[in-house]
Amino acid sequence: MPVTVKQIAELAGVSRGTVDRALNGRGNVRPEVEKRILEIAEEMGYTPNRAGKALAYQRKNLSFGIIVNAEGNEFFDDVLKGARMAVDEYADFGITLRVACGRGYDVGQQLAQLDEMQAAGVSGIAISPINVPEIEEKINRMIDAGIAVLTVNSDIENTGRLCYVGCNYYQSGVTAAGMLRLMRPSGVRAGIITGSIRMLGHNRRMKGFSDSLKKMPDSLVSDVEESLDERDVAYQAARRMLTAHPEINTLYFAAAGAVGGMQAAIDLGTEGLTVISCDDTDEIRSLMRQGLIHATICQEPFRQGYRAMQILFDAIVNNTPPAEEFCYMDNIIRIRENL
Repeated sequence: MPVTVKQIAELAGVSRGTVDRALNGRGNVRPEVEKRILEIAEEMGYTPNRAGKALAYQRKNLSFGIIVNAEGNEFFDDVLKGARMAVDEYADFGITLRVACGRGYDVGQQLAQLDEMQAAGVSGIAISPINVPEIEEKINRMIDAGIAVLTVNSDIENTGRLCYVGCNYYQSGVTAAGMLRLMRPSGVRAGIITGSIRMLGHNRRMKGFSDSLKKMPDSLVSDVEESLDERDVAYQAARRMLTAHPEINTLYFAAAGAVGGMQAAIDLGTEGLTVISCDDTDEIRSLMRQGLIHATICQEPFRQGYRAMQILFDAIVNNTPPAEEFCYMDNIIRIRENL
């Protein structure tokens, strides 16, 4: 039989009104009493009435935020679609979503976005953070102020964030190198175009790639350049790299930037060049159909955004912490034949 509020009240030695306030986060309950009520409810397997709980939360005007480096980066369109769909499913709770999009991994811009989210009174934030001390400190201050924060798509060190939702970047890099072991068994001279060395995920992807490459015969990384996820920057980076290192036989796009980088390769000549990228965007698919990109490793962007909002909802509304610190998506290999 379902557990009732009355049963919990009798065990806790309080009124049903006190139990209702504690279970629905309405306040006006002493912390030690609220803690006892929640522990009893959990032990008894109490399942709250969603309609009643939703009604209570509608009065709180809850909002979540998401901050991503999305301007000019087609990949993040799906991350945001996933986040919006999840929040739409909580419409009966009156939850709204605030979106802030950055560009060029600008620390000052991201700090300002965090300030704006806090000033707007958001209860939780999913952020693709720039991995620098200033962002770490800001995130920790927001957590201390009672705002739930998790990282999505890229992680950050030295914070009390709830969890990380996104790609297993190290394994993604290992996977890229593993494909090259089959595609270029005689040896790899790789040029890497990454997004930003200030993004932890991008660095971990390059680490997985280079660690694996070292185990392969006659293989090494010849050069690394940043694209900042900007098409023009990627073009110049790839052109500079390929000109300075004619021995390069492989381009690895470890973040966004493949479109601009491939244009440079086309201008200089792609004969004998193997190319591996990340993600499954329309532009990447077009380059694959032309035979210019030979494989890409995808990371379920829609699911990243969707799952991030689910975790925030459970943590804030249901007082349920994440089941794991690292919620990894699948690394999915795409080639022209399985697009």
